[in-house]
Amino acid sequence: MKPADVIGYALSDFSNNKFKTMMSSLGIIIGVMAIVVMLTLGDGLYSGVSQQFGDLDLDQMIVMPGGGSVQSGGMGMGMGFASAQEKSPAKFTDRDVSLLMGTSGVVEVTPRVSGSGIVTYGSENRSLSIQGVRPASETRLDGQIDKGRFLSSTDTYSVVIGSKIANGTFGRLVKTGTPITITNPMDGRSHQYTVVGILQESNGSMVTGDPNSNIYMTMDGIKAVSSVDSYSMIYVRAASASEAQATADNVEESLKRLHRNEGFTVITIKSFSDAINSIFDYIKYVLGGIAGISLVVGGIGILNVMMLTVKERTKEIGLMKAVGATTMDVRMLFLAESAMLGVVSGLIGLGLAAIISYFIGNGAGMPMPITLNNVLIGLGFGFITTTIAGVYPANKAATLDPIEALRTE
Repeated sequence: MKPADVIGYALSDFSNNKFKTMMSSLGIIIGVMAIVVMLTLGDGLYSGVSQQFGDLDLDQMIVMPGGGSVQSGGMGMGMGFASAQEKSPAKFTDRDVSLLMGTSGVVEVTPRVSGSGIVTYGSENRSLSIQGVRPASETRLDGQIDKGRFLSSTDTYSVVIGSKIANGTFGRLVKTGTPITITNPMDGRSHQYTVVGILQESNGSMVTGDPNSNIYMTMDGIKAVSSVDSYSMIYVRAASASEAQATADNVEESLKRLHRNEGFTVITIKSFSDAINSIFDYIKYVLGGIAGISLVVGGIGILNVMMLTVKERTKEIGLMKAVGATTMDVRMLFLAESAMLGVVSGLIGLGLAAIISYFIGNGAGMPMPITLNNVLIGLGFGFITTTIAGVYPANKAATLDPIEALRTE
């Protein structure tokens, strides 16, 4: 039997038994649809989180005091991390910054003091995030100024604010040149600062925070309202993402020379990103596995239908073998019917998955594109399930005795 004859014969059987074909393919359609939708949903969740928190700089690492639970200091600006061992948290100063700048593999060092304060503008008060910076190290922030200018090393009572603070945090817009008052909620110390710059709106990240909601000032500026004398964290950038881990090892070795009896932690953003990817991959394939159960149910349905088909066509099979069809011809005929049913059902399921993913994505407000990988997984599982389900009926049909088959009524 030629392949074209096998395909034509299978198609004619489908057209002659439309209702049976439709009912037997329903389980496969639902199964493929469910797998593709679940995998796409997992991808959409990851994309949505990535958009929410911004892109991670995989060549960056963070050096933090201690290595465990968060503890706060005055004004919340002395944020540190309690050591998991008995070592006290390290205090990072300009000496550490200079040391890190000379460490092999390091191309940029950005120290920060992080905290919060009560910001008064006009008659309104808001609790906002405060970032103490070294202006010379903040080349990225300097390039994101929308209005006014960035901080200089001589600015003591000047601040740069994020776009959200300027355009919606208070009842009226905050413009450059206007004064704001920042108060330490712990001891009541306060001072007036002048807004000299407003940042462009930009994406933040789960690691570095949201620059649109921060107030930036110099270290000298922070000393007016807080007694903080060390950096909360130091961002270090390697030459490339592939060199991040090696650079992190060099950073750790350098700092150990200054902080032998103090605790600190070096975290690479790449390891953080890898952990996030692993979690979302796990979620995606668990969802896909759950959806795959419906494919198993669909495969059992195909098996039952194909067995009934063999029984109904016993005499026809005997006639085919009597006129010269070989055992392999009969086997291939029934396998082709089963495989074609899987392909057609998979394509229908894929179309339904695209429609459902579109509506879910619009409703949830997140991108849900159906990737080629998800399409291949869905169609592949559908094809394999139906083909496997057709193996036993095909073998049973192929091994029928033609004389006994022709006697069947």
